[in-house]
Amino acid sequence: MDSNSQRSTIGGVEVDELKGEDLKKALTNAVNEWYSNNLKITGEGISIEVSSSTFQFDIESTVKSYEDNYRKPWYAFWADETAVHLPLNILPSEIVKNEISNISAWDTELTYEKVQLNASYLKTNEVEAVVNDMSILEIDRISLSVETMPQGAMGMDELVLALQDTVIEPQAPFSMLENLGETINLANRDAINFVASNIYNAALNINSEILERHSQNERPSYLKAGLEAKVDALANEDLRFINTFTKPAVLKLLIDDGKLQTEVYTPAKETEVSVTVSNDEEIQPRTITRYSSELAVGQTEQIQEGREGLRVSVYRTVFGEQQLVSRDYYPPVNRVIVKSSQQPEIQGSAVDVNNRPNDSIDLDGDGFPDEVGNGGNPPISNPQNTNSNEPSSESQNQDGSEDNLPPGSYYDKGGNLITP
Repeated sequence: MDSNSQRSTIGGVEVDELKGEDLKKALTNAVNEWYSNNLKITGEGISIEVSSSTFQFDIESTVKSYEDNYRKPWYAFWADETAVHLPLNILPSEIVKNEISNISAWDTELTYEKVQLNASYLKTNEVEAVVNDMSILEIDRISLSVETMPQGAMGMDELVLALQDTVIEPQAPFSMLENLGETINLANRDAINFVASNIYNAALNINSEILERHSQNERPSYLKAGLEAKVDALANEDLRFINTFTKPAVLKLLIDDGKLQTEVYTPAKETEVSVTVSNDEEIQPRTITRYSSELAVGQTEQIQEGREGLRVSVYRTVFGEQQLVSRDYYPPVNRVIVKSSQQPEIQGSAVDVNNRPNDSIDLDGDGFPDEVGNGGNPPISNPQNTNSNEPSSESQNQDGSEDNLPPGSYYDKGGNLITP
């Protein structure tokens, strides 16, 4: 009801023509209708719904106060009538106050007063919470990391803005997907995983209980292997953890000079936490050799650099007790090289001093020396072995035996030389 209306209202209900039991009935019906919707409170990126049934109204005292103080007496019929807009008398609700007090970012008393005022006028619009001065929550810094952003990360500013100053309530779960919402669609995979990794690292350092974390399965260019994380909305892969402290924690993110600074603050530091990563095993990469006729004779190119694989264990020490957090495996990246498949051409024929054909002459022009016997006629060659696991004719010596390959090397089905 418009507060400038020329008709008097109680709790938004027009009451000029009503009195006594009719007035009480009208107010009761309005309250019952209001009960059908919950009251929503929002502030600092946090929203809660308070059940409207937790509010109790004193309709009897409201009607009595209105009739005693505002209804015009019979003998003053000639006086100008003034419209009044009164709230319903509402009883205190500890249930509502407790729900508000659970959000440490809100001022409990001031927010509770606004909620009670909205309820007393039977308003259904969202209530904006009164936010505390965040500086009172930022006394002790309990986690800090500064990492260079990966090349190709797009949408970092949007992610940081959405997560900045997030208050993680004590014993309450944090979900990166829930906190980002639709904002996650504004960033690419590199940016999302980079931010997720830095938040996961912070969660480990504040002794959070990790509910869900997914490895990227490849060694990152930032942080240590075992400390990275992956978040994928389409695959429903989230980063979730619980703040086990008795005080709220505030997540702060800052981009400066191509680096992301991730901090966590709390009103009071409750314990010392240390995180260590143990490299349990290094796995050496293999070398894969491919052949190409497009390269010049004797030319070799490296098209992929090899990188060692790792098996790591992450431990966290709290109150002097070491706990295993995770074990992760990162497969090696194989080194891939390409060699020329072309053979050098040998011009002319070589003759020895006795004018006899030399055994190293290439008579058929295939780039390999032929064996000459039986009156100077080259022997009939064996058909080429088509088994991809056996060495080709190009890897045979003059006597038909295989070249000495490095120990453990072999040709795969694609003809690639695999060298451990």
